[in-house]
Amino acid sequence: MPKSEFADAPSIQRSTTRLPVYHEDLFAPDALRNPYGHYAAIRNLGPVVMLGDTGIYAVSRFDDVQRALRNPDVLISGRGVGFNEIINAQVPEPTVIHSDGARHRTLRNNLARPLMPSALKQHREALKGMITVQVREAIGIGWFDAIERLARYLPVAAISYLVGLPEDGRHNMLRWATAQFDMQGPMSPALEQAVAVFRESRSYLQSFDPSQLREGSWAEALFTAVAEGRLTEGEARAAVSGYMLPSLDTTINSKGSLLYNLARNPDQLALLKADPTLIASAVLENVRLSAVVRWFSRYAAEDYVQDGVSIPKGSRVMLMYASANRDERHYPDPDRYDVTRNPQDQLGWGTGSHMCIGMHLAKLEMEVLLEALVENVEGIDVGEPVMGSNNGLYGFESLPLKLS
Repeated sequence: MPKSEFADAPSIQRSTTRLPVYHEDLFAPDALRNPYGHYAAIRNLGPVVMLGDTGIYAVSRFDDVQRALRNPDVLISGRGVGFNEIINAQVPEPTVIHSDGARHRTLRNNLARPLMPSALKQHREALKGMITVQVREAIGIGWFDAIERLARYLPVAAISYLVGLPEDGRHNMLRWATAQFDMQGPMSPALEQAVAVFRESRSYLQSFDPSQLREGSWAEALFTAVAEGRLTEGEARAAVSGYMLPSLDTTINSKGSLLYNLARNPDQLALLKADPTLIASAVLENVRLSAVVRWFSRYAAEDYVQDGVSIPKGSRVMLMYASANRDERHYPDPDRYDVTRNPQDQLGWGTGSHMCIGMHLAKLEMEVLLEALVENVEGIDVGEPVMGSNNGLYGFESLPLKLS
């Protein structure tokens, strides 16, 4: 049974609440591979829970996480969004995910232009054609790894091209992205390799030659903004990481879970085949259920009060996106995949000023994958997946699949 107890809340005038403490290690490999029992236990303890002796305040219920994400002036990102000093270290040019206020708005506005639905529309036909070829070639071949063959295909083959980095950068994007999310956990000997890869990516971002960016690419547009005086070179380099690092593994893992959920729920695939207008809803429901982004942290720039519990200024707060998306207080039967649910308020992409900047691209990639499946596949069989244990992301390392 999960271990928990109660302790006195910090001495803040407004709070007399006894704070529940959860003693299980959420970053232990087994907890990372099987997190949902831990999430439910924390939700049931209260609106704010102390994680053992770490000093981390966990917020896990839907309404509470949503409210916290919509308070970026109090729960800030500029002091880092991870749980160790290395990834949270202050740097001269913080990235969009590690910035607040006017700087965050400037970086985000420049990043967002090619990621808006109107801009992405021009790529839909090409992306659908690419994934349709992959789906058709997989039909009838027997078992294959769906993560390698289908889930990774568009991000690695197409999106890295659109970003436009030189070849060495494109080839390393996925490795760097994986390491950045793995670096979110508390420091441990097991994270030393991720730290090395993370530092490699940071070094690359500070040193690549802008003249080698692909003409017409998203990254080149950032340096056009530098030439026009809308960004500094440092801001442009920091912004490139917003294309590189947050969007690859998140979408790959979401597509892996989408394939798994359809295979495990053939009635839901049948609903989509009967009514393809449910595809957009099916994507949102998959993001809700799978919620591949486990959590991000925030730093309390001021005292923050949640349901009568005071989180003191200077605290590190864990906002548990994945737990919120399975909160039975908000979603009936939250552990069931239901393509008719259409959970437009789901928090898998966050909400508020730091809402995922690449969510429209992720949604597009999943929609065209579903369209290709609905139009070409009669049935999906699935084997036993191999779960990953990334400190920031939930997803499969491999997924045996068979299409007919």
